[in-house]
Amino acid sequence: MTNTLPALMLLTANDVLRLSGYKSRSSLYRLIRQNRCPAPVSIGGSQIRWRAQDIEAWLGGLPQRVY
Repeated sequence: MTNTLPALMLLTANDVLRLSGYKSRSSLYRLIRQNRCPAPVSIGGSQIRWRAQDIEAWLGGLPQRVY
């Protein structure tokens, strides 16, 4: 990832989808259940967010495809 996100930034599900390239929330939640994506944190009520540094580390740690 070329642009780093502020460390304390919290991301919505739509932000995570946009950054990761996944198209649906169901795909995102499936990855979370499989422990292949960071889980969100609760910020009160029914609101959840992802820590930007967790998402950045996850995306940065994905293996590159070699051709």
